[in-house]
Amino acid sequence: MDEIKINKNNLSQERDEEEENLFKHFTKKDSEKVIKYHKSLPNYKETPLIELTGLSKKLGVSNIWVKDESKRFDLNAFKVLGSSYAIARYILGESDDIRYDTAVAAASNVPEDTLVSATDGNHGYGLAHVGNLFHRTVKIYMPCGTVPMRSERIRKLGASVEVTDFNYDKCVDLAKVFAAETNGLFVQDTALESDTEEERRIPLYIMQGYMTILEEAFDQNPSLNPTHVFLQCGVGSFAGSLAAYLSNNIRPVPHIISVEPNNADCIFLSSQDEFGQARTISGDLDSIMAGLCCGVPSVQGWKILRKSVSHFVSCTDAVTKRGMRILANPLPGDGKIISGESGAVTMGLVYTLLTDDRYSHLKEKLNLTSESRILLVSTEGDTDPEGYYKHIWD
Repeated sequence: MDEIKINKNNLSQERDEEEENLFKHFTKKDSEKVIKYHKSLPNYKETPLIELTGLSKKLGVSNIWVKDESKRFDLNAFKVLGSSYAIARYILGESDDIRYDTAVAAASNVPEDTLVSATDGNHGYGLAHVGNLFHRTVKIYMPCGTVPMRSERIRKLGASVEVTDFNYDKCVDLAKVFAAETNGLFVQDTALESDTEEERRIPLYIMQGYMTILEEAFDQNPSLNPTHVFLQCGVGSFAGSLAAYLSNNIRPVPHIISVEPNNADCIFLSSQDEFGQARTISGDLDSIMAGLCCGVPSVQGWKILRKSVSHFVSCTDAVTKRGMRILANPLPGDGKIISGESGAVTMGLVYTLLTDDRYSHLKEKLNLTSESRILLVSTEGDTDPEGYYKHIWD
């Protein structure tokens, strides 16, 4: 079986009114507002942008940079950027001055006492942290097969966690119903086609929150000018956020490539629809890339991705295991990065495309050459330490 499948985006790139309006939420003005908020949070510090000079030379490309999100607020993943900003925006509305202290002071005006969500791990952990920041209780639903370490670390932050017998997408439904029945606030990083405009507000705020990753990166290295940016896809909110930022603010716009596990590649399958309609996947969505095991695309994320991504990639677990080992064992002079199953898949993909002759035609399709400058985001660290060592040692 091929480890990698690639689909070129042949969909029309002309935006309709709804798509144009979505892109308008990811301007430079918006990203500056977002990062200003994040800088107001307790213990904020930017995460490292690491250049892998030795690896880029070995692979025959110009540059490889990795933004290491395992260092984000000591939470081992990037997700808190979205939920923390979303709660502040929900409290303060359209204010141009979104700051943590102001949001906390105004939080008593918001009637919902409980933040409710579904998660494969990182979003729920981040939301539990946000609940503590804003003095709110948190209720989390998790899918079957959840690694105990991931549920327990959320509980240790004080959240109530229910590990269900269902997949991630069903957990989203359960969380939404619970929030409605208990007057809780549904804080989910995805939006469905059936959602109202009001229900799509928080998922959009969450997506905006992720822009801090690139806002930091381009500030850390003013000469950063990637030709290729590889982005992990679950429901498409993270990838859609960064793709919209790049499309709006970076010139020339780099090649944007989305990457998914082959057993949960709803975005990849959606890209094959000749009319660009979202496709869904049901079942257990079995992959070690737990954070990417989603079968229903976010309506907001997909509508951005279909107008910004150049190629859609689906790959096996072997690819991300390779990426985990590469980042954990750097060449002399390169920095070590502890990257989890969902975080390392883009590195595994880049390495495989550049070294395995079986995929030379795909390397050419992506226009990866000696002049390529590649930007990756390691979205998580070892969120399941036992599994992490199993994957890099086996």
